[in-house]
Amino acid sequence: MLRWFHSDSRLPWVILALMLAMGWSTSGLIFRNIEAATAPQIIFYRGLCLTFAVVSFVVWRYRFFAVRAFVSTGKAGIAGAFGLGLASVAFISAMEHTTIANISFMIAATPFFSGVMAWFALRETMALRTIIATLVAMCGVLVMVGEGFALGSLHGNLLALSCALLSSVYIVAVRFGKGVDMVPTVAMAGAVAAGTAFLLMESFEISLHDLALCALQGIFISALCNGLLTLCARHIPAGELTVLSLLESALSPLWVFLFLSEVPTTVTLIGGTVILSAILLQAFWPGGRRREQD
Repeated sequence: MLRWFHSDSRLPWVILALMLAMGWSTSGLIFRNIEAATAPQIIFYRGLCLTFAVVSFVVWRYRFFAVRAFVSTGKAGIAGAFGLGLASVAFISAMEHTTIANISFMIAATPFFSGVMAWFALRETMALRTIIATLVAMCGVLVMVGEGFALGSLHGNLLALSCALLSSVYIVAVRFGKGVDMVPTVAMAGAVAAGTAFLLMESFEISLHDLALCALQGIFISALCNGLLTLCARHIPAGELTVLSLLESALSPLWVFLFLSEVPTTVTLIGGTVILSAILLQAFWPGGRRREQD
């Protein structure tokens, strides 16, 4: 099993990236089940749980050299921590102002942002297949946005778009630091999110039910998925990785529809189908695989 994580073959990392996107897609469902906690409370307690989980792992792995592991992430680690931490703030805040479907498909703009950032920061060009897949995905986004602005507030849409931009900073940062272990960045991101929420909180009181859901998302979804994403970023270019992650945008509205009856419209379903087509194109189109690797 450990040999799998050291594989240079593209397909295992593509499959892992798709599995991580499936995990992330449950976040909206988890947060929609929170009963009374406010957005700052959710961000704060989820951030604390995320930081605790990842710090525990880093200490277990590096023992007395844990502090060195954090320092070794360098400026890329700091940039990635602020990107991921503030992205989670934007995502959770957006849920108070718009639908899960609207948020999910606005976040589908991430490949555009990450592709441009990766070119400027890493001189990492996007392969033709990735460009085509991104354009196809953005067609799905445009279908959604036309209706989305009517369904959700402008505030919620802007927060969701900010989440896409900040997530791109994180993706490019961990790709930039692929020579070192970037898992500590995820712990720092949790601290950034918790610190931001602390400044906005009016009360620390939260029910056990809501706290358990924050812990579930922070430990088993965010910590695990983002930690494994740092491994994927060593093997998959930033543009391609974000296209694969769009599976989250296609599945998130499905879960809240199946379990919470938050019904997506026909336009939402059309947009999701287009985005899913882009993911399949990126993941399994046979040509040009080696050209996308470093």
